[in-house]
Amino acid sequence: MPPTDSPPAFDGPRVLVLNPVAGTADHTAEVRFLADQHDFSVRETESGEDIAAKASEAATEADVVAVAGGDGTLTRAVRGLDAADAFADTLFGVVPAGTGNDFADNVGITDLRSAFEVIETGRRRRIDLGVVNDTPFLNSCVAGLTAESSAETDSAEKERWGVLAYAMTTLRTARSFEGLHIDVTPSDEPPWDADVTVVLVGNGRCFPEGEHTQANVEDGLLDVTIVERAGNLHAVGESAAHVLGVDTEHVRQFLTPHLAIDIRGTPDQVSIDGEITTATSLDVGVRPSTLWLAVGDGYESHPT
Repeated sequence: MPPTDSPPAFDGPRVLVLNPVAGTADHTAEVRFLADQHDFSVRETESGEDIAAKASEAATEADVVAVAGGDGTLTRAVRGLDAADAFADTLFGVVPAGTGNDFADNVGITDLRSAFEVIETGRRRRIDLGVVNDTPFLNSCVAGLTAESSAETDSAEKERWGVLAYAMTTLRTARSFEGLHIDVTPSDEPPWDADVTVVLVGNGRCFPEGEHTQANVEDGLLDVTIVERAGNLHAVGESAAHVLGVDTEHVRQFLTPHLAIDIRGTPDQVSIDGEITTATSLDVGVRPSTLWLAVGDGYESHPT
């Protein structure tokens, strides 16, 4: 079903899946208050594995499943909806309660209170899901320096500094990061290989252009950025220059519906919406027009 088709009414029961330890873990009381004001029953999770289970159970009982947490919590919940085969008739609501809340920002949801208002009155769009090694994700799959930095960022630093903690760790990690050698096979161009510092495969997220980070999440394509290695601290500088809109020879970008990446050598750390795993190969694709999502005013169906 195309994303512009009329959505179901979504006027039945509502369930909110609440991760009480996301972010700075100080959101529970406010989320419960707002959930009660908007007629949600609340299911509080007990572990990372419990998030998918709670979302899957909620999807069998409710027309609207909202999730309070960060990017990792949201993606785990989407996997629960997938397990329940509930995408066709479930509206997904995003309640940003994590450290970075990248996906929430990209779909125009800025705080807890506005999140519930968006669920009530926001536009309904049917968006793509990314899939990496047969596992759904919402926002991005990242390998290389930024994934390494995310894995090394201390929870106390995240609590104290928020998203700045990731930047601080990236600068520290860059001094010793040796880079990756990868083989890349897009679906629509010849394979190639390179020594790289950063690999970003985005569904909802693209490599920043100024303040712009939202990828087109309705085009059936992955937004890929690969920063080739040219000395680690230099590569960080290249990436920063690209953020500011400066063309650099070491940054390669393209769109593709499917991408295979083989990481040569030992398994490397990969960040999938903030959740760290290790892999020697990544098979990344798209499920077009899959998830009904309530989006805020800042969401662009065709970002430029």
